[in-house]
Formats: sequence, structure tokens, C-alpha cells
Amino acid sequence: MAKRKDSSKKKRKGSGNGLLIAAVLLTILFLAGVMSLGALYYLEKNKEKPQTIPPKITEAAAVVTQTEEQTKESDSKNTGEDSQGESVLEKQSEETSESESELEMSSELESQTEEDESESEEESTEEESTESEEVREAKEAVLEKYKNLGMITGVRNYLNMRKGPSTDYEICGVIFKNCAVEILEEKDGWMKIESGGATGYVSAEYVTTGEKARKLALSSMKYMAEILTDSVDALYEPKEGAEVITTFLKGERYDINGETKDWVEIEAVTELSGYVKRETVYTGYFLDEAIYFSLDGVSETRQDLIRKAFEYYGGTYVWGGKQLTAEGGVDCSGYTMCLYKLFGVQLPEFSGAQAEVGMTVDEDTIRPGDLIFYVGRYPGVIGHVAIYIGNGKIIHAASESKGICVSSWKYGPPVIMKNVMGD
Repeated sequence: MAKRKDSSKKKRKGSGNGLLIAAVLLTILFLAGVMSLGALYYLEKNKEKPQTIPPKITEAAAVVTQTEEQTKESDSKNTGEDSQGESVLEKQSEETSESESELEMSSELESQTEEDESESEEESTEEESTESEEVREAKEAVLEKYKNLGMITGVRNYLNMRKGPSTDYEICGVIFKNCAVEILEEKDGWMKIESGGATGYVSAEYVTTGEKARKLALSSMKYMAEILTDSVDALYEPKEGAEVITTFLKGERYDINGETKDWVEIEAVTELSGYVKRETVYTGYFLDEAIYFSLDGVSETRQDLIRKAFEYYGGTYVWGGKQLTAEGGVDCSGYTMCLYKLFGVQLPEFSGAQAEVGMTVDEDTIRPGDLIFYVGRYPGVIGHVAIYIGNGKIIHAASESKGICVSSWKYGPPVIMKNVMGD
């Protein structure tokens, strides 16, 4: 009897273990089923709603693609002497490079030009609606000086002006975007123009005429002061007997920082502005015009340097800046330091230190590519440097309002002139 009892206990124990195992298996099957249903639901949901790329990623990808396409397009074109002020990376034959730069416009440039002209027209319309009648009359009086007005458009920076109606003729000057010209004649795709006291030829496709030119001219005019007498002393203060900062010369035009009944404060460069008596200047509206110069007899290296300098015309002035890029900016010495470095000439960072480099030249021996140094805000202390480009003109990083621009080399008395090219 005892043995039968033990056997019954073993059977009951075995039966309990079997039930436990079965419950575990059922649980596992149930969980697997739930997971399978979840997976099917996820797949079906994603099938109905395809994955989308976030807008920012899409925009970034589009920019990258566009940049790559533009780079490929740019690489596929020849580069050379460029009248539009782009970087010159490789030197091709003169005839080929100049023809492409002066007679062909890329679709990108055409599109940008149309946008610029549209913006200028909108700005002109807005300005005309807000300007006083006196200002409008003053601007219209400027336009009356032109019998056949033309405005330079369609160039990124500057356009070569030549002595004859083809790229075979010598360059006699440069003319910048939004400059005004008097059209003398047009023939075979070329215009003979007069601007800034110089006469030359430019490709007709870069000259806007008619009503568009008029509107663009009105929006491009600048209010400035022009020196009327042979020389004018600029003073530290608007009163008789004040200390003289420098002397301005006849015919030069300067930005106006302020006016009173008897005095006008004019700016030449960042650290050089002063007060002049009102009767010594004419204040009014002006249009930018062509810059005439000649590089006859100048070495190829100096010619390349001058052309390179013009590529940055209109660039941003940043006090203490040493980045010759659109995103950065330069001051006067930063401009010369960065530019001459491209031609193997190492210059210090500051204008005063740059004046210690190279060989001294004078008014009779100075050549395009030499440096001219001027006093700054403090008498007797060099505070500004510019590049001589010929025909009594300089290109320099002048001020925040002017940026990189062209001026007379005698906008103020030069302190010293230097040949830093070593030739």
C-alpha cells in the first residue's frame, strides 16, 4: 500500500509539470503573434505614407547640386582677362579670353542682371515717391546734361573700355556697373561712349538705354561735395583758425558727413574727414563715370596686378580686416597686403609699416602698381595706403561708405611713394 501511494504522488507531480510547460509555450506563441501583428501594421503604415526628406535637407541638397552644376559649368569655360571682374585663374590667348569675357554672357549672369535691373527700377520708383520735389528736380537736372544717356549693366564688376570697336584694340580705361555714359554712336555691336572725360568703345550689350537707363540713373545718384577752388584746407573743427588736417584739390568729389549754413563736413577716407567752407564746394547729385588710364610701357606683372585690383572694386571695407573675400572685408593696408601677396610680395599688416618697405619713388618716376601713403587722422602720422593705377588715379579701400574705390592720387598730400615690386 505504501508503494502505491508514492506512485500516485509521482503521477500528480508529473502532470503539474506538463501543465506548466504548456502554459509557457502558449505564452510564447501569444507574444510572437502580437509582435508579428505589430510588424505587419508598421510595414503597412509605411507603405501608405512613403518616407519624406525634411525640407531643410531638401533645400541643402538642392543648393549642393546647384553649386556642383555651376562649378562644372564654370570649369568647362575658358578663363582669361575678364572684363567683368571675376578671378583670373589661367591665362589663355588674348583674343579668345577677351572675346569670351566681353562678348558672351552666361545665363546665370543674364538672370542676375535682370534681377538687379528689376530691383533698381523698384528702388527708383520707391525713391521717386518719397523724395521731395526739390530733390527730384535736382536729379532731373543731372540727367539733362546727357543727350543720349546709357547706363552700364550686365557686368559683375567692371567693363574694359577700348580705343576701337573690337577686342583687338588696346584697353584705355575701365567702367563700372551702374556708371553713366554719353552714347556717341553705335555700330556692329559696339558703342562709342564718353564718360569721365574719356572717350572709348564698349560692347553694346552691356549698355542699358531709354527709360530703364533713366530710372537706373535716378536710383544710382549720390549726394556729394565737389571742390571748386584750386585747393581747400580741411579743418578739424568748423571754425576759422582751426587746425588743418589736409588739403583737398579742385575737381575731386567726396562723401558728405554733415552740413550747416556755413560749413560742410566731407569724408575722404576712414580716418580723414574735415570741415570746409561752403563757398569752396558744390553740393549736389552725381553719377559715377568711367576711369581712364593707360598701362602702356608697364610690365606684364604690374598690368596683372592692376587688373586683379579692379576685380575687388566695390568690395567691403572692414576696419582691421584682412580677408579679401565677399564674406570678409579689408581696410586699406589689408587690401594691399592681401593683393600683393598674390604676386609674391610680402607686406606688413599696417600702413605705417608698409611705408618702410621697398624703394622710394617720386611724382616723375611713379608707375602703376606702386604704393602711395597718406596721413591719417593725426597730422604727420601715416594712416592710409593706396595703389597707384596711372593717370593720376589710385584704387584703395577708402571707407565703410565707399568700400574699395578709385580716387585721385592727390585727394590729400602724399607723404611717401614706394616701389615694393622690386623691379
